[in-house]
Amino acid sequence: MAEIMKAAEESPIRSGFFNRDAFRDRRRMLLVLETGVAGLSYKVDMDTPEGRALLRSLKPGTELLLLRDTDNEHDRWAVSVYTMDKTELGYITRFKNETVARLMDQGKVFHAYVDKKRELPSDPVQRRRTAAATEDFDLPFSVYMED
Repeated sequence: MAEIMKAAEESPIRSGFFNRDAFRDRRRMLLVLETGVAGLSYKVDMDTPEGRALLRSLKPGTELLLLRDTDNEHDRWAVSVYTMDKTELGYITRFKNETVARLMDQGKVFHAYVDKKRELPSDPVQRRRTAAATEDFDLPFSVYMED
């Protein structure tokens, strides 16, 4: 309790904010993409208890790691998706990855978070407009760029 009181004395409330300087330093996060993990069924064996447990552990809000895969021979814009403990889950679909990959190549920093499951349209035409065939919406996630 004494630590909290000391911190409050050092950072008084000013203009409705705790520590206005810390508020200004906070980086803005811009939503860039909402998608599903592509290739999830190839990277995670859902027929095993471990694979199912892994998928269940990825609750909405769980942070994911995005790594640029410049050595990928099938997709020059490949961006891999991992858990924070470096378990590979798949990729950002090749139909939506180029912009993120180009920005990563220029040094931009991205963060990804698991979303809650979304219902895709049942109409096949609307579904094609919403999701690429390779996206697995069993694990939807959002990609944010630091501004």
